Amino acid sequence: GLICLALPESPHWLLTNSGAESATIVLMKMARWNGCEEKVTGRIQLSAPEKIRKEGGNIMKLLRNRKYALVSLQLFYQWFLVSVTSYGFFYSLDNIAGDLVVNFLIMCTMSIPFDIFTAALLTYIGRRKALLLNLTVVIVSCAVAMVRLKIAWGWTTERFAVVIGSMWGTASNWTVVTILTNEALPTSVRSTVVSTGSIMARFGSFIAPFMVKHARSTSFYLMYGIFIGLSVMGLAFGWTIPETKDLHLRETIVNEDEENEEKL
Repeated sequence: GLICLALPESPHWLLTNSGAESATIVLMKMARWNGCEEKVTGRIQLSAPEKIRKEGGNIMKLLRNRKYALVSLQLFYQWFLVSVTSYGFFYSLDNIAGDLVVNFLIMCTMSIPFDIFTAALLTYIGRRKALLLNLTVVIVSCAVAMVRLKIAWGWTTERFAVVIGSMWGTASNWTVVTILTNEALPTSVRSTVVSTGSIMARFGSFIAPFMVKHARSTSFYLMYGIFIGLSVMGLAFGWTIPETKDLHLRETIVNEDEENEEKL
């Protein structure tokens, strides 16, 4: 926490709220830390459009825009969903066949190829389809986990499904949701929306342990069933989120009239 006191303020935030002079000072300090101050001296020229300065992180103005408000609410739900399912799978590790430490090592090892696979998905099929695919994996994994059949080498369908669902379906979806949120919203409110999405994720991480605790005293069928229901809702919401792959990132919240004028 004390280290954060030494961190400089975001140049983008300074540019939109305090002006170019404050942002330039921070950028020059970064250049000095990286040993390239002489190369950039006199070359940094910053200016923030008036609209960006006026909007700067205004969440209420964002929510008054029907288009971006709907996208934001859908993304907030995705943040909550990926958090509650991810932590739910993780906290239930000691309830599936096999040693807890072994299960944890297996999941961490498998996360590497799944992260690489997710990066390829984002590149070739886009953000929205990658989101929908990962949510489908969560649904299928939960359904398979409810079967609880023995496979081989002490593995059960539940153990296999939880590992796949947590590493592919949820852990990889953190990356997808983060990138989609950053690309779907204008620059002027992007950091505010990402922060709000992170708050929604905290709600998910808070609820997950209680779900697992209740499942231990009753049945994990209920928890897997809830995950399926939440993920189906996530699929429905995700289907309407616009694709952002290869699209130009907007700088400000543009209403429909201004958008039409730009097209003309």
